[in-house]
Amino acid sequence: MDLVFILDSSTSMGYDNFNKMKAFVKRFLQAAYTVCWEMRVGLMSYSTRVTIEFHLNTYHTKTELIDAVDRIHWTYGSTNTADALKTMHEEMFSEPNGDRPGVRNICIFITDGVSNIKHDRTIPEAEKAREKGIHIFAIGIALKDLWEVNDFESQPGCLNAFVVDVFDDLEDLDKKIFKSYCSDGLFDDLPDSFDTQANEQLKKLEMENTMQVISNE
Repeated sequence: MDLVFILDSSTSMGYDNFNKMKAFVKRFLQAAYTVCWEMRVGLMSYSTRVTIEFHLNTYHTKTELIDAVDRIHWTYGSTNTADALKTMHEEMFSEPNGDRPGVRNICIFITDGVSNIKHDRTIPEAEKAREKGIHIFAIGIALKDLWEVNDFESQPGCLNAFVVDVFDDLEDLDKKIFKSYCSDGLFDDLPDSFDTQANEQLKKLEMENTMQVISNE
């Protein structure tokens, strides 16, 4: 599959919560690569403006991707969801930037608020993405108003929209997203220890990186 993450980097996120989103992405990648070795991953963040952090063809290994996620910075600003969706379906999922014909296109969109810039364009841009065959999972965190998230994810909403009360609850979503999308059974045999194994592998990788930094000093 070709997978693009969109991370809300607006002011309401805050530094600590933005890092929790990054931790979720790293856990997701650690887990996904245990069953989907040919996956390509891109990532973008957005607030007032959109930042493409890396394209689908920028990195080719799990370690490279996790290191790249670590380097992403919280930028703060307003919530320009419309431009984020537009950039996703026009630029991120394009062949020059690594999108492969005939391969599933999946977008995981994480936000904590309703758009407050170009809000009238948010749903139309989501519709354009879905018309191109891009499957959108929307993750809303501590949202008081769910109408926008419920309108721009793929249908049925009960399978493709996830709402959690606090950022710490992101830890439990990766396996749910896998099982929700893969009706062909690709992830049906994931063990109960799936999330634990992913976290252990991620901690091991982070320890190795720390030891590498120490040895270079």
